[in-house]
Amino acid sequence: PLRVVAARRLLAGESGGDLAVVERQPAVIAALARSRARLQNLGIDAMQADIEARYRWIDGVVAGVRSERPVGRTLSDRVDAVLLHPVAGLMVFALVMFALFMTLFTYVGPLVDGLDGLVGWLQGIVGGAITAGPLRDLLVDGVIAGVGSVIVFVPQIALLYLFLAALEDSGYLARAAFLMDRVLAGVGLHGKSFIPLLSSFACAIPGIMAARTIERPRDRLATILVAPFMSCSARLPVYLLVIGAFLAGQSAWIQALAMLGCYVLGILAAVGTALAFKLMGARRERAQAFVLELPTYKAPQPSLVARQMWTNTAQFLTKAGTTIFCLSVLLWALAYYPRAPQERIDAAMAQAEADVRASAPVDVDAAAESAREHAAGHAQLEHSVAGRIGHAIEPAIAPLGFEWKIGVGLIGAFAAREVFNATLGIIYAVGDPGAGDDDEQVAANEDRLVAALRADRRADGTPVWTPLVAVSLLAWFVLAMQCISTTAVVRRETGGWRVPLIQLAYMNALAWVVCFAIYQVGSRIWGG
Repeated sequence: PLRVVAARRLLAGESGGDLAVVERQPAVIAALARSRARLQNLGIDAMQADIEARYRWIDGVVAGVRSERPVGRTLSDRVDAVLLHPVAGLMVFALVMFALFMTLFTYVGPLVDGLDGLVGWLQGIVGGAITAGPLRDLLVDGVIAGVGSVIVFVPQIALLYLFLAALEDSGYLARAAFLMDRVLAGVGLHGKSFIPLLSSFACAIPGIMAARTIERPRDRLATILVAPFMSCSARLPVYLLVIGAFLAGQSAWIQALAMLGCYVLGILAAVGTALAFKLMGARRERAQAFVLELPTYKAPQPSLVARQMWTNTAQFLTKAGTTIFCLSVLLWALAYYPRAPQERIDAAMAQAEADVRASAPVDVDAAAESAREHAAGHAQLEHSVAGRIGHAIEPAIAPLGFEWKIGVGLIGAFAAREVFNATLGIIYAVGDPGAGDDDEQVAANEDRLVAALRADRRADGTPVWTPLVAVSLLAWFVLAMQCISTTAVVRRETGGWRVPLIQLAYMNALAWVVCFAIYQVGSRIWGG
């Protein structure tokens, strides 16, 4: 109809409408010009007015055929009122994580002890089947001791993955993301940073790669900088070893609190770093909205949870079977060669036996033999390449409470953090070919490496490992950048070496300062 064509011509302007029809009606053209002028004078957008009129008509039609019935608050709404509360929600989240860590120390201990016994049994079998020499030492003290010191923690790592998979499938982790958005926004991180940071608790590499979903470069850079502070699964074996060694006599909830403290320290370091990044003026744009769809609550599907747990655990085992295996062989060679002169070993053994007999223990012969074996291993380790490297870096780490053997472990951990356990397993097995027999004398619930750490002494007789050293070491592993693979991924994601080198220097400097404060202040208060 002509009326419709005229209206469209009015709305579309000179270039719109059906010109062939309108041009045959001069009166219509004149009327259109007058109407358009009046609309402009009134400040009305003709196109917008047409759209609004159409939707008003649609709303009127829908209102005539639609009926509404008010629905009360559902159970999901009532649960969300607690889980998404700014205060109560954070408390629930902390309790959930605490329950996880307490479970790690309460129910998985027998499995860890069983695997540790299996490793000791395998060392005894291999050691008894092969003639004494470098090959036997490589297999027993290098490969089995190195890889085994990491494998024994697989049950706890699998439980961690199982727990996180169940939380994700139930719909709770999405609520945690929504809850943490408020915290992240306050320190200069985008809400989308939560998923990369959460992924970093498994491994920082996929977490950093997940930051690609963040549109703004500065938000993405801030996320990449703080992601390595999240305690990844590679740190977990170190946490379990150190906490198990020095809190073994404490209740499970004390050990769980210590584990939770490691995770909280990493989160606080990430928050502080992001806040400093924000205050330095690196984020001045207007904050972007974070849109997140909350799934409905449901019972986790056992098959899905089990499959996800197995996938993540298999990745860890693959790493243990490749990276840690190769590094264990390398570290064993560094600790085994060059061989110390026999006269040096004999002198160390004689001095150790004399010291033991002078102290007159109850079972003097057994104590003397144990001291001789330990002295022989210590003399060989000091003479080796690893020992020389450890002594070279000892002045830099001594203020943190770390002895040179810990320094050797820290160097190995730069390839992969969990290699620290493998390094200690190799170091404390050097010069002890009868380790398989001695394991039977260790208490059934006590890890062999833990027993070796507790028994280690400095030249003056003071213990190398003390609770204060353990706290300092835990802080180092929480804060320091000790993963070459992560540094390589940061370089790839940022397109150069500037950011990863700054990140490497900052994180390690922060770790050194914090560990220095912990050990020096603690030594003056509690006496080392």
